[in-house]
Amino acid sequence: MIRALIVEDSATARKHIAAILNSDPEIEVVGEAVDGAEGVELASRLKPDVITMDINMPRMNGQEATRRIMEVSPTPIVVVSSVTRPEMVHKGLDILLDGALEIVQKPSTLADQGYQTIRAELVAKVKAVSQVQYSQRTHGQPARPDNR
Repeated sequence: MIRALIVEDSATARKHIAAILNSDPEIEVVGEAVDGAEGVELASRLKPDVITMDINMPRMNGQEATRRIMEVSPTPIVVVSSVTRPEMVHKGLDILLDGALEIVQKPSTLADQGYQTIRAELVAKVKAVSQVQYSQRTHGQPARPDNR
């Protein structure tokens, strides 16, 4: 069973993401955080196998949360965001450099025409990144996937 943590400030988006992930028999949502600060705390406490992370959130954004998670409790992260394509290029690259492994479009509603495609992509990416193992972190160095 893949244990997932959702970090998302929108209650509606959290509900959609949780429904998508919980619809797969191999994934269980073990926690939900309303911002990056809570996400960092829950990542450390719950030790999920994978985290879904929004980018734009109050208090602590997804990029800073990703950076802190990679420093404290390295965990595979899939960014789930509604930022537009031009924004995704800039913000997406930055958050990938900070440790996230994948980026997918956030589902807007269950009635969204592309919902099934987004659902399938999110589930596939969560499953794929959950297999990533991190090497022991050395003091002052960011966590990196173990390429064994």
